[in-house]
Amino acid sequence: MARTRSRHGLTPAALATCVGHRALEQNLETDRLFTELTSPEGICSGGSVFGRTDALAAIANHPIARGDGPAQPLLGGVDQLDELTDAFLDSPHVVRLTGGDQPLYTTVEMLDLQARTVELFAAGLHTGPHTVSAVAMADAFERHPHLTSEQRHLAIAWCRTGHRYQTAIGRAGAGKTTTVAACADAWTAAGYRVVGAAVKGEATRTLAQATGIDCETVAWYLAHDDPRSLPLDARTILVVDEASTLSDRDLDALMDMAATTGASLRLIGDPAQHGAIAAGGMFRVLCQHHLDHTPELATTHRLQDPDDRAAAEALRDGRIDDAFDHLAKAGHLHIVGDDLTMYRHILARWWDAHRAGLDHPMVDRRNTTRQRLNRLAHLLRAVNGELEGEPIAASGGRSFAVGDRVTARAPNRDLHVADDRQAYVRNGALGTVVAVKAHRRDQSRDSLRIDFDGIGAIDVPRSFFDRHRGPTGRTDVGIDHAYALTSYAVQGSTRDVSTSRVDATATRAETYVDITRGRYANHLYLTATTDPLDGETLPRLPVEPADTAVAERLHRSTGELTAWELAHGDDPQAEPGVAVGI
Repeated sequence: MARTRSRHGLTPAALATCVGHRALEQNLETDRLFTELTSPEGICSGGSVFGRTDALAAIANHPIARGDGPAQPLLGGVDQLDELTDAFLDSPHVVRLTGGDQPLYTTVEMLDLQARTVELFAAGLHTGPHTVSAVAMADAFERHPHLTSEQRHLAIAWCRTGHRYQTAIGRAGAGKTTTVAACADAWTAAGYRVVGAAVKGEATRTLAQATGIDCETVAWYLAHDDPRSLPLDARTILVVDEASTLSDRDLDALMDMAATTGASLRLIGDPAQHGAIAAGGMFRVLCQHHLDHTPELATTHRLQDPDDRAAAEALRDGRIDDAFDHLAKAGHLHIVGDDLTMYRHILARWWDAHRAGLDHPMVDRRNTTRQRLNRLAHLLRAVNGELEGEPIAASGGRSFAVGDRVTARAPNRDLHVADDRQAYVRNGALGTVVAVKAHRRDQSRDSLRIDFDGIGAIDVPRSFFDRHRGPTGRTDVGIDHAYALTSYAVQGSTRDVSTSRVDATATRAETYVDITRGRYANHLYLTATTDPLDGETLPRLPVEPADTAVAERLHRSTGELTAWELAHGDDPQAEPGVAVGI
């Protein structure tokens, strides 16, 4: 051990220089620091509510401005950090939301934004824009005779009540896009322009394909921030699908755009599924506080197995044990003791479904698990002669060959079908590798030709499909195998069979999405959480059974609270009729 320390320069003399110093005090521009912390990119960028620990961590990690010099991390000691945190929480930028020993806070900017959303929504009720006559509504129903009474009720509520903004709940597999298509026909026949949006690029494409309306990503709409060239006008209805994934800031911006142009906004999604990656939750709040104006598609048509349907309903209601009982009755609940067993079973199940011609994702939240499953699935297909030609190597030990199923991990509008800039690589798009072009002398010229589902064939260079830094500064791969995906990636999709793994770190939203993808079967594997302790030096605690640990976690898992609710003393689970637990 001593030799190892010396080899790395950790001699007693060197170690002595690292300790015994008095903490440095920094002269800080606290007003500037607090303003940056409470900006849209600050402490509330990922959630609208925070505690003292969150504030302390945000200050410790935030680059501190020092005069005209470059920003640097905080150099002071614990005392200065504590003082800064207390000063920040007491500053006029911050609002205390709850009492007790561990109070919760938000920023004035965040609370004002959420309050503006509530006020705008309420002001838009019964204002009468974009209504459809009873005759036009009846004509639309004749063109869509397959609609259920539940779906017709939603269409009438959206098209004939005359609200500027309106929400709707569409549970997994309940026929959201089918209903939106009927609404679009009714509005179009009445002389209005109907356009669509979603957060994910692939969800946008799916919405366009199912409804026949022009669709773009939410980011595309919000990039048009010049008041003279907004993409909406007074005769436009914008329909946003998968609205639970819409961040509060994006929702506010879309509502403001509708108010400015005179357009109407319709939001449909499922609060029981995944929320926004950034601060979110206001879609759920609007649904909950305007139940009379929020039609719901509650009947699931996707799930063919009655126990799968009952399990999804029970999980949504928070009856975790009942959900597991129904999955077990269907033969779809699998409790395994270790990851090796999990890999064997999930991969074997996927392979059997694949050989039977069934579309079947393996779903897991962990990057390492998905990478291993993807690599093993690729090898299985290769050794069984399903992939053609020489594969091309990529970062992370991956390789791609003709026949591989892949997914786009990021969008790129510069990569598109020849002569069609609208048929571009969308985030979440699935496709098949149809050609591999490898240059032995210049690897940077390598490319994959990928036939993306519903988009077309696009040549994708190594600079995109391999690991690279994107526009946001994040380093990731642009293309990956699509045999194993995240729960976020499969939300909104319909598959033949689904197999997922969860442990005691999973959320209820994640698990609900996992068990509602497959038409014919939704297999759920439960595993114990990986022990983070060092077993050589620390005693291992007795491992809790996987089903017990996961059930307890899902019981505790609830939806993201918004600052507006806490400021108004609201309990999001107090009113029946809206599923909010995730």
